[in-house]
Amino acid sequence: MAQYFSIIFFIHVAPHLPLWMTDIIGFILGQLMRLSNNSLYRSSKINLALTQTKLNSAEINSLASKSLYRTISNFFEMPLIWTASDQWIKKKITKINGEDTLLAALEQKAGVILLIPHIGNWEILGRHSSRYAPMTSLYKQQKNPALENFIKQGREASGSALVPTNTKGVAALLKALRRNELTAILPDHVPAKNSGIFAPFFDQPAYTMTLVHQLIKRTQCQVVVGYAIRVKQGFELNYETPETAIYDAEEKVSVAALNQSIEKVVERHMSQYQWGYKRFKRRPEGTASPYT
Repeated sequence: MAQYFSIIFFIHVAPHLPLWMTDIIGFILGQLMRLSNNSLYRSSKINLALTQTKLNSAEINSLASKSLYRTISNFFEMPLIWTASDQWIKKKITKINGEDTLLAALEQKAGVILLIPHIGNWEILGRHSSRYAPMTSLYKQQKNPALENFIKQGREASGSALVPTNTKGVAALLKALRRNELTAILPDHVPAKNSGIFAPFFDQPAYTMTLVHQLIKRTQCQVVVGYAIRVKQGFELNYETPETAIYDAEEKVSVAALNQSIEKVVERHMSQYQWGYKRFKRRPEGTASPYT
């Protein structure tokens, strides 16, 4: 019953919340989760303790709290962004940095992988980026039909094509790149078994997707890192070049450069990264999970 009402709220109420209200909801729920030592808050602290070893416990607690607040606010912003008009999206984008980087990559006529890490609000970046070229994105289907239809329609509203996270979806990404289009990938998910290798992420072994390296190898495409940072009046969009080694022919070198490219972004916007995600849940053999 609770899940039913949550879905109703997400579909029918959340799209009408102003951004200032999503901030308030994020702050209140974030504080409640912190006080109750919620699992998302605990995971945030564990990840920060593993990766930000120069921080003391008070700094880790503070950063975990800020990250949790931003993560929750972002969750409630998503329905608003999916259903918003193009005019609203344009109005809420206060600044675009590195637009020339993305345009230059598209001018190479080999397709572009847009790496979008879990920082700030990646949904508004998707709504905006598809104006430069048709965009194809990997998408995990929702179990609830109403929720599935709502999310799919919202993400495809501005012309993006959603494809499944399987071999059929990968084939669609390859075709899009060969048509010199955009493909959007969230690179800091833990991939399925046999779909990644361990590479350093803030000096921790993180099981990381090899898909980006494989797509580069097969298409000679370009890679751009994209992210949208939440600011007072809306969102600031950024497009940046990744580490050069991401184009290396050796898989291990390329995947390590992928993580290094994400690190650079996270270091500049630490409190807006989704630290609660269990990024290190898959560990090298013989190594215990830090979350148990």
